[in-house]
Amino acid sequence: MIVMRTIEYIEQNPDVEYVITQFTVPRRSTYWENEWKNITPWTNSTQSRVYYKYLDSQELRMMNLWKNVYVLDQYLRDIPHYFWRLSEGSEKTVKDDCIFKKLVPWSDMVTLYDLIGIPETHPEHYVTGHPSKEGHNLIAQHLQGVVPNSLYHSS
Repeated sequence: MIVMRTIEYIEQNPDVEYVITQFTVPRRSTYWENEWKNITPWTNSTQSRVYYKYLDSQELRMMNLWKNVYVLDQYLRDIPHYFWRLSEGSEKTVKDDCIFKKLVPWSDMVTLYDLIGIPETHPEHYVTGHPSKEGHNLIAQHLQGVVPNSLYHSS
């Protein structure tokens, strides 16, 4: 969804000077049922149970992530951009990198765990699985070091 929404936004607002995209955890997926809907393995719906029982795999998750990174990187070729992402430990079970990961300069992109650690070792950076105020401050510090100063400091 982030790729589609980012492209739709830029198509309607072509004066965008810089794009920061946070890709979600690979286990999150979408489907169409009168509108786009998000699902995770914990979504309480028939659609989610069927998808995660019969269709889901780590390889599919990672292929979809890197395909989305590739598509957005290509679309943004003339707009400066920065990508980072959420991560999860189960990603390490994938044996082969997919072709899309090999085609982007983001194959080693920064993850949330890189920025604020994991909940088990840095619980102060999390509140119920999401970044705490301190965690958000660490993320903001990182992004301020990435985004050109001219975009967020007035002269």
